[in-house]
Amino acid sequence: MKQDCVTKQSLNLPFENHYWMMNTRTPITPATNPTLWYSWYSIIQSDAPEIADQFIENTAAKMELTVDYFMDEFL
Repeated sequence: MKQDCVTKQSLNLPFENHYWMMNTRTPITPATNPTLWYSWYSIIQSDAPEIADQFIENTAAKMELTVDYFMDEFL
């Protein structure tokens, strides 16, 4: 009986390309990585709008900004 072997290649996971994200200590914000942050925000807005406000509040807190200022400057 042949045993199936699961490898990262067979799962099609981008380990090498996104490994840096797992090791970063810098918070992902529009100031530190705008492409990634706005991608996440777009996905949240379309797929989980109920948590969009919390995502904005958390990001503003990471940047040590008020939510109003953050929204005026980045959204």
